[in-house]
Amino acid sequence: MKIFITGGSGFVGQHLLNTLSNNSNIQLFSLFRKKKYENLKKINIHPVYGNLLNLKDISLNGIDVVIHIAGVTKSLFPQKYFAINTKGTIEVINFAKKEKVKQIIFISSLSAYGATDSTEPVKESSIPKPVSNYGLSKLIAEKFIKKSGIPYTIIRPPAVFGPGDKDIFTYFKMVKQGIALTSGNPDKLYSLIYVKDLAEFIKKTILNEKAMNNDFFFSNKEFYKIADIIKSIEKSFNKTAFKINLPEFFAKSVFYSAQVFYALTTVPPLLNLDKLKEIEQNNWICSSEKAYSLLNFEPEYNLDNAIKETTKWYLENNWL
Repeated sequence: MKIFITGGSGFVGQHLLNTLSNNSNIQLFSLFRKKKYENLKKINIHPVYGNLLNLKDISLNGIDVVIHIAGVTKSLFPQKYFAINTKGTIEVINFAKKEKVKQIIFISSLSAYGATDSTEPVKESSIPKPVSNYGLSKLIAEKFIKKSGIPYTIIRPPAVFGPGDKDIFTYFKMVKQGIALTSGNPDKLYSLIYVKDLAEFIKKTILNEKAMNNDFFFSNKEFYKIADIIKSIEKSFNKTAFKINLPEFFAKSVFYSAQVFYALTTVPPLLNLDKLKEIEQNNWICSSEKAYSLLNFEPEYNLDNAIKETTKWYLENNWL
């Protein structure tokens, strides 16, 4: 089987490549922009150098499955989300048609459907209500996937964490330093998924008849408050952090300041105004019952085990 992956150098992509590279029946091809991945050939991965927005000159003589992960999660400019996440997906669809693939697996996001004001989680049958440009760009991309005529599987993870993640890593860094800053309503609920569990779920959907022309949310069963996440991180360090909950207006001022500061650079900030639209919402929770029941697959890791393994990785790799 030949599989082509976009976003192989990213956080989720790297874990997926590691998960699939152990299967000798799979030939892995992954799109990279820079020629610094020659060592991947040693682990059954064939690097394909190119640009997501220009795949027309790439020919791999028949690919069975395309797994599309590449995208922009943060940007100073709203148009970039649509240029990469939406137009990039159209380019991937055209490539998939040329290669006559049997399935395209698209890694979307809970952001495509938005948050909920209640404790009732978002489901596949919910009406999509994206609140950010990032979420909207993913939702539009989903619609192109569904209209492509190619057998598809759409996966919408919530916040993904694990070894190599740079976003939730902020909390690990704070706890190690003995402090934990939070902001706003401490009772907000979040769905989470450990990156290794997500990689295994993606693997489960490959050429799975039950996954064809279907969409799934995939997360842990439990919903978490920020305090739950911090408590688990504290446990992994065997220490207690001093906790401060800042007023919401203070957090907003930080986001606006970050946007202005990073506008002078070429680096998109994690704290940007598009992200603020998401943070202002209530509960970011989704139900994975469809994935659990239809595909008979559930996450292996609970929060504490995943956090413990992630902390160990950060320490061993000198991130902390």
